[in-house]
Amino acid sequence: MYDDPKNKLTQLEKVLYAKEDKVSNRNIRHELPKKVFDINTDWQHDETLFARSADTGEKKSSSLYWGFLIAAVVFCLIALGVFAFKFLGGGNVVSGNNIDIIIKTPVSVASGETVPLNVQIINNNNISLLGIDMQINFPSGVYKVTDPLTELKRSAEYLGDLLAGKDINKNTNIILFGKENEKKEIVVSIDYKMTGSNAIFTKTKTIDIVISSAPVSLVISNPTEINTNQSADFNLTITSNSQTVIKGVLLKAEYPFGFTYKSSNQKPVSGNDTWLVGDMAPGSVVNIKISGILQGQEGEERGFNFTVGGSGGQTYTLGTQFTTSHAAVTIRRPFVSADLTLGGVSDDQVVAFPGIPVEGAITWQNNLPYPVSDISITIKLRGNALDKSTVQVDGGFYRSIDNTIIFNKTVDPTLASLAPGETGTAKFTVGSFSTNSVTGAALSNPQIYLDLSVSGTRTDQGNNVSEVLFTDSKSIKIAAEASFAAKGLYYVGPFTNSGPIPPKAEKETKYTISWSIGADVNNITGVKVVSSLPSYVKWLGFVSPTNEKINYDSSTGQIVWNVGNILAGTGSASPAREIFFQVSLLPSVSQIGTTPVLINAATMSGKDSFTGIQVGGTSDSLSTDLSSDPYFKFDSGQVVP
Repeated sequence: MYDDPKNKLTQLEKVLYAKEDKVSNRNIRHELPKKVFDINTDWQHDETLFARSADTGEKKSSSLYWGFLIAAVVFCLIALGVFAFKFLGGGNVVSGNNIDIIIKTPVSVASGETVPLNVQIINNNNISLLGIDMQINFPSGVYKVTDPLTELKRSAEYLGDLLAGKDINKNTNIILFGKENEKKEIVVSIDYKMTGSNAIFTKTKTIDIVISSAPVSLVISNPTEINTNQSADFNLTITSNSQTVIKGVLLKAEYPFGFTYKSSNQKPVSGNDTWLVGDMAPGSVVNIKISGILQGQEGEERGFNFTVGGSGGQTYTLGTQFTTSHAAVTIRRPFVSADLTLGGVSDDQVVAFPGIPVEGAITWQNNLPYPVSDISITIKLRGNALDKSTVQVDGGFYRSIDNTIIFNKTVDPTLASLAPGETGTAKFTVGSFSTNSVTGAALSNPQIYLDLSVSGTRTDQGNNVSEVLFTDSKSIKIAAEASFAAKGLYYVGPFTNSGPIPPKAEKETKYTISWSIGADVNNITGVKVVSSLPSYVKWLGFVSPTNEKINYDSSTGQIVWNVGNILAGTGSASPAREIFFQVSLLPSVSQIGTTPVLINAATMSGKDSFTGIQVGGTSDSLSTDLSSDPYFKFDSGQVVP
């Protein structure tokens, strides 16, 4: 494009790009001053270099840093001052140190006594405490005064607000149980708030109470030494030391290995180791005797623990423990041992039936390493069932004046001296009265006891010592003999029977069935009779007495008489237990010439309450041949056309 030299734009462009200021005639280019730096080739510091750089920006940054630091320190000092004024200078902020919980109660009390408990809460703050909740946590063994059977674990109470400088007092009474010298800890705590805050604060105070004496004392009387497999008796005497009635006292026994519980004078309430002593008035005394068999090796010591305490709630579990006593028994091997068997068994108790003799045997052995002389073995017989006339002795003598069986060197020369390890055996027979006798029929819970004693002379440190070397006891319980009878009747009984006699084919005849039960010497419990009717015999539903519990199942024909309990002497000293019911027979022509069965065989069962064995009886089936009816004619039982 052609540029006009006279064009104004072109001229202005030349002015702007010219090296010289065509307007003011000034040179617009300036040269910077040239500076030369001497740089070392090593790593030495050049203080002047750093100083020169600090001369520019660091003077301003340093002054800002020190200003910020001074402001922070001033702020912290102000905050500390406010804190000191508020919290240390008694400002209106709640401090737990300004709250006092004072617990007033005896520091030592007798177990079982009523203990007064006073709690005082003091607010030493300058503002109120809001919504105070007080809790008291009790140790085990604390009971309500109003309900001594209920253990008190915790109590809670809302106290409301507590003004500045004021206090609250709360009183309660408790019953405290425990072992002697046992320490009980009671913890009191309060939860509270302060104005303007939803935070919950807590203050706690603890106090200890020492049990000065147990509410009951327990004394145990027991043998310290015993032969293995022998009976051990523990007599426990429990005495109340409390000034108030102790509710629901329990006795708990802990047996060692090898001990078998046998009996006690009071029935346990749980297992064979827990007894309910019951409520004990001040000064009252309860005696409990526990017997059992202890087995073990010679020289072993077995420990027994007996604890008396309160019941834990409604169950027979031991709660608070009042006192615990320990008894130790050492097992020793008898110098001369003897084994008494009855009916071939070594049980401490056997069962026999009235009038049936029981064979006994005794075997003895010298367990010492030297001879034992003048051996005397006696068996003392006693009990209401003993019939002296049944006692027979082989190789010994029965002294009837005092019911004693004797084996000694007079009747058996081998008993003059027993060598180490030497053994011997003797036999005898003993029996009870028959229930057919006057004495036997009048017995109740008949039993025969046999007390065995072995004595002799042994040498101890060169001296001859005569002593009892072994003892044992056995017993024979006489079982009840239940009687059961069934009768078929037509002419007698509580019902009016009808129909042809002898029975006629396809004609209905009504009969009465009678069952009767008796018991001789012992009560029989849970008695039941079961039988059934043939398909051609009909149950009519008439029963006498009407209050007897008898049921008939039409689908099976079964009859069940739930008798219940039969007292000893029923059927002899008092009338037998008897029931009557009516049935009917509609013979078929196929039964002509036969005596059809009216009721099948019956079975009676029950339990002897004294011996614990099952007893019972059976009866044969009853037919139309009514031999038990006094007015029934011979040969009137066969079905006729």
